[in-house]
Amino acid sequence: MQRIPEEKIDEIRSQADIVDVVGSYVQLKKQGRNYTGLCPFHGEKTPSFSVSPEKQIFHCFGCGKGGNVFSFLMQIDGLSFVESVKKVADMAHIPLDVEISSGDGSASVRPDSQEGKMIEIHQLTSKLYHYLLMETEEGQEALQYLLDRGMSEQELDLFEIGFAPAHASTVTTFLQKREVDLPLAVECGLLTERDDGNIVDRFRNRIMFPIKNDRGQLVGFSGRLFNQEDGPKYLNSPETPIFNKRNILYHFSDARQEIRKKEEILLLEGYMDVISSVLANFNNGVASMGTSLTEEHVQMIRRVTNRAIICYDGDRAGIEASFKAGTLLAEQHRLEVFVLQLPNGKDPDDFIRSEGVEKFAEVYAHQRLTWTAFKLQFLRRNRNLQNETEKIAYLGEALAEIGKLDQAVERELYLKQLGSEFELSMDALKQQLQQTVASTSRAKPRDYGGPPPEEYGDYPVFDGGGGPVYEEFSFQPPSQAPSAGLTSEKRLLKYMVEDRDAFIQIRNMMQEQEIDFYHDNYKALYTHLIGFYASGNDANPLVLMDQLPDDMSRNLVSELEMMILNTDVSTEEYQDYVFSLKKASIERDIKEKEQQLQIASQQGEMTLALELARTITTMRANLKNNT
Repeated sequence: MQRIPEEKIDEIRSQADIVDVVGSYVQLKKQGRNYTGLCPFHGEKTPSFSVSPEKQIFHCFGCGKGGNVFSFLMQIDGLSFVESVKKVADMAHIPLDVEISSGDGSASVRPDSQEGKMIEIHQLTSKLYHYLLMETEEGQEALQYLLDRGMSEQELDLFEIGFAPAHASTVTTFLQKREVDLPLAVECGLLTERDDGNIVDRFRNRIMFPIKNDRGQLVGFSGRLFNQEDGPKYLNSPETPIFNKRNILYHFSDARQEIRKKEEILLLEGYMDVISSVLANFNNGVASMGTSLTEEHVQMIRRVTNRAIICYDGDRAGIEASFKAGTLLAEQHRLEVFVLQLPNGKDPDDFIRSEGVEKFAEVYAHQRLTWTAFKLQFLRRNRNLQNETEKIAYLGEALAEIGKLDQAVERELYLKQLGSEFELSMDALKQQLQQTVASTSRAKPRDYGGPPPEEYGDYPVFDGGGGPVYEEFSFQPPSQAPSAGLTSEKRLLKYMVEDRDAFIQIRNMMQEQEIDFYHDNYKALYTHLIGFYASGNDANPLVLMDQLPDDMSRNLVSELEMMILNTDVSTEEYQDYVFSLKKASIERDIKEKEQQLQIASQQGEMTLALELARTITTMRANLKNNT
């Protein structure tokens, strides 16, 4: 891979805006000087992920990941450093006259890894399936079926839809000729091994939909029957190291930008629904892989938007699935949820193709139901509201739902609807509502032990009622404050990272005291700093991050950079921190000797015990002198 000149890297780094880059993956909100959001690297319900536009770094106080604009892309997309530089340059519209030879830069795993090889096998097979659909006689029936459903050849190309013939060895032979490892193709779900040991194609006589993960990598397929009744309508790839339905939403990687633009996601049930919605210029549509919406799906959604439009099929199963998905999104994860029920119970694909794009856009814009309105409709299902008992039961459930609303205007609206429908006075409904609300037990807010340390500056302030969850953070509340030695290590390293002169002063002091950093990750970063400055570099945390060999060190630098400390530091303050390290070192040595003394005493080795006791006395005297 070609090397990019350092001057060009500096130019790209200085001109790129980390908020824009991270914001294309994470929904960010301005908070003080920084931006916060849900961490894309681990599941969380309250945001602990922070981006500093001033320092051009990111850091998650939950999982500890951090770095600059390049390392963000390296971690989230699994790019090499050169690939990340190229991608940042592209996003910032900075010309980069360098050829990147390892592909399009979208792979999240190394090409030579097992996962990388699996993705490559899927890409090869997808091209074969598409060719068989579009260019061969075997694919003509499947092609005509799709064209008869209103799809164009351009649409088939756009979604890379293909065809798997009925033969048992089409893909097997194709991969074998390209010297692909067939057992690996079996492991990734494209082939299957029979009891007699023969390896054959898994998918046969099906229209093939390629499935990509949230990073745009092709990781699986879904095959649809079209001219026979035998077998399931859809057959998905089995679970593999790169494919898990719980973590995949069809079209999510391609929809991400439009979701951010519209500030809402359109949740659909099927692949054809997604394809039709895209053709109707609703590029924010996604679908789960034939499964209910999962916690993993919700985490993906929450990173890009706080609003979901559910548009499932209008049949009984679709309505119940809408209720289940909405409950997960609105009530467990507090997203704003609307439900779009198409006229005559049609699914989105049928509606768009029969009624047209403009009609769908009109319904989408003006006929969506609020989550409360949908729930009130849902609660009426299978009830005989002419029966007094069932009517009273329904009103009780409806009032319980209305009582959950925070806005007085919303409560008034739904109360008026109930009053009008059932000929009840507003006074009676409001009185009953008050009783319902009073009898509903409300969860008490958790006690999180006070705010995090001030030295972290603009730490995330969480909304949505969740409150800050300290157990997810790398720092701890005051009741579990870090030791003085650890605090001193952090502050000394921060000053050393940000100031070359401070590095020299502190290093000299530590050498005079014959001490080193105690914690391994701090010691490793200190060692890298020695080499960094020895190479003639000036203090620059962003450049340092690019030269660090591991994520652990980059994460530590980002954590240090998020700390807000006094910049006007005296030599005496440095000395105090160094003495703190010395004291912590002596205390650890005393503790170790005390343990040895206890063992010696238990084993009756009195000479050794006396010697250890004298040593401990001397060490304590030294400790007192150092304080």
